[in-house]
Amino acid sequence: MKIDIDLKAGFLQELKREVLATLTPEERAIIEVSTGEMGNKPDAVKLGWLKMRTKEPWTKQQYMRALDALMKKLKAELEAQSAKG
Repeated sequence: MKIDIDLKAGFLQELKREVLATLTPEERAIIEVSTGEMGNKPDAVKLGWLKMRTKEPWTKQQYMRALDALMKKLKAELEAQSAKG
C-alpha cells in the first residue's frame, strides 16, 4: 500500500507510519489532497481529485469538515504518542 502523504506538512512529520497506516482510504485521500503539491492546487482541483479517489462527489464544505475532523483526530493521536514517551 503506497501512502503519498507529505509528512513535512505541519505536525504530520511527527506521526508514526503505523498511525497513518490505520487511516481509512478516505482519510488518506483527505491528507494527500491537503498536503504536498496538491495543497497548492485550487479547491476545484482538490475536490475533483477527491471524487476520483473516493468515487463520491465532494463539496468544499464537506472537505473542510472532514479535514478539520481528521486533523483533530491526528493531533489527539500525536498527543497520545507524546504521553507514552
